[in-house]
Amino acid sequence: MISQTPNSASKTHLHLWPWFFHTAAFESLLAILLLYLVPSESGLSLARLGLLAILALFFFAGTYFGFIARRDLTRFSFAARTSFIFSSALLSLTSGLILFLLRYLNPEKLLPYYERLSPLFWYLLIIGLQSVIFLTLARNGFHPREFSKRKPVYFSAFIAFCLLFLIFLFVVITKIGITPDTAYWGEPGAAILGWQFILSILIGFLVLTYYATRTTLHTTNLFLPFSLYLLASILWLSVPVDVLKNSFYAPITPPANMPFPYSDAGFYDSLSQSLLIGSGYFGSIPPRPLYVLFLAILHFFFGQNYPAIITAQTLVLAFFPVTLYFLAKKLHSPAAGVTVALFAIFRELVGLWISSNTRVANSKVFTTDFPTAMALAVLCLVLIWWLERRDLKSTLVAGGFFGLVLLFRTQSLLVLPVVFILAWFIYQRKTKEWIVAGIVFAAAMMLTVLPWLTHNYTVIGQFAFDDPRQSAVIYSQYSFTGNLDLSQFDPKTDSVGKRIVSFSLENPAYVAGFITTHILNTEIGGLLALPLIEKFEGLSVPVNLYWVAWDGSLAWYNLVLLVIYLAIIAMGFGATWRRAGWIGLLPLAVNLGYTLANGISRFSSWRYNLPVDWVIYFYFAIGAMEVFGGITLLFGAKAETVFPINIQPETKPVTFHDFRPQFIFIILAFIFTGALPWLVKELAQPRYTASQEQLIQKLESSGYAGGEIHDFLSQPAAVLSEGRMLYPRLYHRGDGMSSANPWSAYKVREFSRIGAILLNTQRSDLIFLTKEPLDFPQGADSIILACQREDYLDVRVVDFGTHSYQSAPLSQPCTDN
Repeated sequence: MISQTPNSASKTHLHLWPWFFHTAAFESLLAILLLYLVPSESGLSLARLGLLAILALFFFAGTYFGFIARRDLTRFSFAARTSFIFSSALLSLTSGLILFLLRYLNPEKLLPYYERLSPLFWYLLIIGLQSVIFLTLARNGFHPREFSKRKPVYFSAFIAFCLLFLIFLFVVITKIGITPDTAYWGEPGAAILGWQFILSILIGFLVLTYYATRTTLHTTNLFLPFSLYLLASILWLSVPVDVLKNSFYAPITPPANMPFPYSDAGFYDSLSQSLLIGSGYFGSIPPRPLYVLFLAILHFFFGQNYPAIITAQTLVLAFFPVTLYFLAKKLHSPAAGVTVALFAIFRELVGLWISSNTRVANSKVFTTDFPTAMALAVLCLVLIWWLERRDLKSTLVAGGFFGLVLLFRTQSLLVLPVVFILAWFIYQRKTKEWIVAGIVFAAAMMLTVLPWLTHNYTVIGQFAFDDPRQSAVIYSQYSFTGNLDLSQFDPKTDSVGKRIVSFSLENPAYVAGFITTHILNTEIGGLLALPLIEKFEGLSVPVNLYWVAWDGSLAWYNLVLLVIYLAIIAMGFGATWRRAGWIGLLPLAVNLGYTLANGISRFSSWRYNLPVDWVIYFYFAIGAMEVFGGITLLFGAKAETVFPINIQPETKPVTFHDFRPQFIFIILAFIFTGALPWLVKELAQPRYTASQEQLIQKLESSGYAGGEIHDFLSQPAAVLSEGRMLYPRLYHRGDGMSSANPWSAYKVREFSRIGAILLNTQRSDLIFLTKEPLDFPQGADSIILACQREDYLDVRVVDFGTHSYQSAPLSQPCTDN
């Protein structure tokens, strides 16, 4: 399996050949017994007799070859060839695949075949595994000395496991981390399914053995990441967009029958469209400005074609598994990279499958959770590159990139102190060099975000990352009651910082409790991304959403499984520590910093965990490949071929003597990128600038009487406006969105209507009374005559230039509802 040429090991283990054949013969008897015990209504059928005959043939063949081997021990030495070992592995994998498909592809139709064929295929599966192990042992021998080279890894892993197990016991005993917080609590994110989990590990093991037997791998270095990207793109795009019926995408309805974004996704999307119509974020400060800019770019190229925009975003985010591949390859091995990439691909596939059944944030949703996960994974690569080189160029790039991450997700700022504490150890506690590097890093970061901070100063008169109204959520969380009640925050008089400090000083134990709870819940959510032992009915039935109903308790066998997971994760920590030292803990540092931000914000679960919960299965994948790599060492592989050499960081400190003119271009590139959300705000000229008389003239050209329009507008509640109409949805009486805070246009109401959004210098909710799915084009320029209601505009006339509709006579007063 590892070595390419026979060695003396084949002679050393010749005495085992009889035992190998006799064992195979005995196992065939067990298979015959299991087949005989399968219930039958008509006795022994011809099919069953045929299966019994095959198993009996294996019994007699095993017995015969066993006696032959006793007489001549060298007769079967030729079998210890690579081709035989590969054939045995293929037999085992094929038998396992057939068993899985017979049992779970279509249980209703195939279960009778599984019951009758399973004894034979289980026998072939076991024989195949035994043959791989025995033939490899016979070919290469047993090498505990080579295995002993990994003892330092196992010692480090043991220490890590003790720490993880103590945290595990703390959660089990105190229930902190699994007891719901009254302010906010949710379910864990989607989990990898069991069969996907096993398949990922098997493929990772195959990659590991391939690398252990090859010396020239240039083609593979390009092939693997390309294949992973292609697989992610194909699998994710294979899930149709009509699954998007969750909290971020309202059910697809007439008249457009498109997956329009809603809630936070709709908020980001409408902000991106405000750039294209020259409204410039409606005169406010948008959160996540780089993501809003990304959506604006997609709209620029694809217009209002949301399936195309969703596809484009998916193709960009398909680089996330590739990023994890390069990160795990850097810290451990290509096999670990493939394994963690497959984990990410399959987990996202599950998230897409279930997106109509529960809350998810996935690659097709317009939220920043998934993009932030990719940004943080790329950040880990950049930070590793910086802390390996430790020169001026890498420090500038790392600081600049961190600034861009802040423009994706502001709370990533808390990652910085954790990373810099780790960097102090990486700098070998040379405080002066560490401080100089920190100053350069911070300067590059500040120069990157300075344009956006300056923009925000021009809007609200103070330097800030976000609109102060966005802070209302955090403000409300620092109280005993009224959490998530945003009305209690007044940005003119209230300060979030003062509220956090004063409430924490008054209630230190309470604050420490909920911060710890959400930190642990975030990590537990990452651990539960790995599969548990739960009911699985088949590939063709809906996914078992066991994690959604999880109440914090687990059956004993799942508790044991979690302890095993912790042991393998600890192995991942040990392996990265021994290969890269403190640098190997950078993904963990990023995870802890972001998790701390979750705890301080008093949020965790589902999409709030998504940006960093990949770190848990990242170290698990490394640990799994470390275990399998250790097994290959026992059977003849060399440690230097299975595990790359350790990372040796450079010790050259940051010095300004290394400054090069091209570094100015690096700094300017980051400043320009950070300024893009401000610069694009000025690119598009305001689209809707017509005066009231000009709008009246346009309506008159569409056939409406000018006198009627003027009479209608004489009412105090009358509104005449133009803008871009977005997200038209038809709802019948009693229908609508019943979420916690539904948009006014989509609330459940006792009349049929089309709800929509109108964008100009502001965002307005529209309702047009109708029972028919009228032709309301998505993203069309429109003029409306409406009556101002409490929380929406009751549209009487809507004109699209090419056609128009009227819901009620203009002579009807606005006071009539």
